Amino acid sequence: MDDQGKHLTEAQKQIRRLESLRLGREETSKASAEKAYSPAKTQAAKIEDRLKAMRRESERPAGKTRRVKIEGKQKSSKLTFVQIRVLEELLSKDKRLRGSAVTRIALNRFLNIDNTAAENDLETKINEILRQIKSKS
Repeated sequence: MDDQGKHLTEAQKQIRRLESLRLGREETSKASAEKAYSPAKTQAAKIEDRLKAMRRESERPAGKTRRVKIEGKQKSSKLTFVQIRVLEELLSKDKRLRGSAVTRIALNRFLNIDNTAAENDLETKINEILRQIKSKS
């Protein structure tokens, strides 16, 4: 290769330099033309694209099923209809008696774990309401 480079005439060397310059200019003009015809996105467009991507990621996968609904309310655990009715009745009597609080108190009783003072108050309230429900039936 070195022998070949030495034997090139000045005209051939000049032609090669001009070709490399022409290729470089073509690449820069092509890049600037692409930039001009497809301008950069505005800040609002970038944010919109990001939000759309986040929405697509947060959508449920195709194989997932939704929770079962009874009268418009989703069940987070497998409860019978009677259990759901009792929980709704408890919640209607006292707003502190949410399903999670009742479940926590029931598990404490089942596992022989001592309740906190607040849980003891809630448990007495639950027992009163349950007595009222049983007396109605």
